[in-house]
Amino acid sequence: NQFMYLHAGGNTLIRKKEIIGIFDIDNMNTEETMKDFLRRAEKNGRTVLAGEGLPKSFILVFGEDGERVVFSPISAQILKNRTDMVV
Repeated sequence: NQFMYLHAGGNTLIRKKEIIGIFDIDNMNTEETMKDFLRRAEKNGRTVLAGEGLPKSFILVFGEDGERVVFSPISAQILKNRTDMVV
């Protein structure tokens, strides 16, 4: 089924069932807890940059290989709309 994955930008596809949350970067920059979380993820090599350009959102994913953060050049609202698509 083509709608089982979310296209996050570039060549990055994410299994929808592994998505924990989709977040707007602009709204998260002021929250110290989130900054610390993102720094730890980057330090531990658990971040992925999907596509080119400045990230507008990030997707928290928990899959078979554990937790990771995918930074996307696509807005959080557009990504959320894509997850709501129904066949």
